Amino acid sequence: MLASLLRDIARRLGAGDGDLPDAIPRLAASGRHKEAERRLRRHLARRPDDAQALHFLGLVCHELGRADEAVELIGRAVEVEPQPVFHANLAEACRASGRLEKAERHARQAASLAPDNAMFALKLAAILAQLSRPAEALEWAERVLERDPECFDALLLAAGLNSDMVRPQRALEHYRKAHALKPEHPGPLIGCYRALRWMCDWSLAPSGLAELMQRWAERPDDPAYASINPFLAYEIPVPQAVRKAVTQAQADRVLRQAASAPGRFVLDRRAKDRLRIGYLSADYHSHPTMHLMRGLFSLHDRSRFQIFAYSLGADDGSPFRQEIVSSADSFRDVRLCTAGQAAGLIHGDAIDILVDLKGYTHSARPEILALKPAPLRVAWLGYPASTGCGLNDYMIADRVVVPPEAEGDYGEKLAWLPHSYQVNDSDQAIDPATPSRTDLGLPEEGFVFACFNHVYKIEPLMFSVWMRVLAAVPGSVLWLYESNPAARTNLQREASERGIEPSRLHFAGTLPKPRHLARLKRADLFLDTLYVNAHTGASDALWAGLPVLTCPQEAFPSRVAASLVTAAELSQLVCSDLAEYEANAIRLARRPDELRSMRRHLETRHASLPLFDTARFTRNLERAYETMWRRHIGGEAPASFLVAESSRFTPGPQSTGHKGWPPPG
Repeated sequence: MLASLLRDIARRLGAGDGDLPDAIPRLAASGRHKEAERRLRRHLARRPDDAQALHFLGLVCHELGRADEAVELIGRAVEVEPQPVFHANLAEACRASGRLEKAERHARQAASLAPDNAMFALKLAAILAQLSRPAEALEWAERVLERDPECFDALLLAAGLNSDMVRPQRALEHYRKAHALKPEHPGPLIGCYRALRWMCDWSLAPSGLAELMQRWAERPDDPAYASINPFLAYEIPVPQAVRKAVTQAQADRVLRQAASAPGRFVLDRRAKDRLRIGYLSADYHSHPTMHLMRGLFSLHDRSRFQIFAYSLGADDGSPFRQEIVSSADSFRDVRLCTAGQAAGLIHGDAIDILVDLKGYTHSARPEILALKPAPLRVAWLGYPASTGCGLNDYMIADRVVVPPEAEGDYGEKLAWLPHSYQVNDSDQAIDPATPSRTDLGLPEEGFVFACFNHVYKIEPLMFSVWMRVLAAVPGSVLWLYESNPAARTNLQREASERGIEPSRLHFAGTLPKPRHLARLKRADLFLDTLYVNAHTGASDALWAGLPVLTCPQEAFPSRVAASLVTAAELSQLVCSDLAEYEANAIRLARRPDELRSMRRHLETRHASLPLFDTARFTRNLERAYETMWRRHIGGEAPASFLVAESSRFTPGPQSTGHKGWPPPG
């Protein structure tokens, strides 16, 4: 955004609107930033309080990747002459460098001084969105749209905020208007597709999206794709080469920005009695990632490891947050730090292995990893795909989610754990008061198929399979998670079009996690989705004693449930294709003894199964960390390796705490 401002101001000043020498704006407009900087500094040596020159030099420094100087120079311009545009550009410089609270202050000042300037209001809206205050951000974006209904950036922002607030119909309206304004821009088309998927409206075929992904892969430097999450390529059937290319484009963009940062960290390469492990996440609150990890922090062997947690997200005040704060050796809230400040803290803590729990998911800060503040960086758990080459040295996986023959699809080297890559909490509570089917709105008789995945994961292809299964099993029903009313209506219509009475689809809302786990006991078989599986949701089902039928595809997110049921020692539930998946769903519905045997297996052995043995998992993960570090201090480059089952099963102190549950997913 500042780059276009620089060109704008350069053109304006070049036309005589300002006191700078004419050559300086022309140099900046032509991209000759270094020469423009030299002339600006000579000018400021004669006139050190020239607010316009300070402001312009700040923009030039921003273009040269020197964020701290940009903030300092534009800040001086504001002190000399508090113009609205100076406040607005200082807000943008602060936002770009991660100083979000300061960015909000100056954006509000700009909006207050120039209340009729729509762009200042939009800037404030964007900053509030980054601060995870969507309702306030949407209010400001809508103010802009009231004045200018065809403001493309405001439409995109408002659409994204409505999506975040699970208002897909309203989001779709904004995306469609934005698409009409700029049909060549990928953002609105992708937004339309995602909003429709959240409503289970399959009218927009994924083929157009696949073509868009292919164009991105062919033009990785196209700035139009800068804000698009590469995980989108995993939600549709595209070649793995396209997924790899768009992921690398995102990684390269982050790495280029980091390359302009001043200085480099001096990294350690010494043998140590205790490794210092840092976990970087925005999810240190009541979130599925922490529900999985809850027991891990206290179970780490403190004779061999020190555990540091770096939080990129807000404090929700939940017992999950409190427990993590108390169970880590050090907990740092770096949410409001710039990337450089956060990286400096991590390096100052002498972290040996920094574990990236976010990848490119919501509130991720990959720019921190790009600064390489720790000798080794490891991707794990929160982002079920590669982060590309250059951000992380290793990725924690297993041989089901990433078979050895797929290693070349990953930018990281792989540490294959002996069972599943996914940690689980062996101390989860299930509400002892199991509700009846009647209490849950289910028929007392008949077979209950269930899928509690978020509705965007439901593909038309898999839904057709489910409807054929219902047709083949008289009296059966399908129990789904209700995300929004539009999705319910559309799924009922799709069922009717496939010859199934809509009343055979039942919907359930959100419950506290112990009660959610208890209600899962009333289902008979969990039916998984295709391209993006049940992840935490599959673990929940298995923990509650509910078998999960799955059909892995090529990529990581489509193979997670297969990893989980294999680690639960029920690999017979992994199907080789959709024909086998359909046949097995029908067969199991007709063979209650076989299902009862699986349920007994899960209910009587769940604590000792590899999937749910948290202490065992922790020892194997620690073994992976130690192998990575041995290679590092030996001067060897990262290389993929298989973690042998650890014989050290001495459990750490048991964790305690609240076990609440947000919307299942």
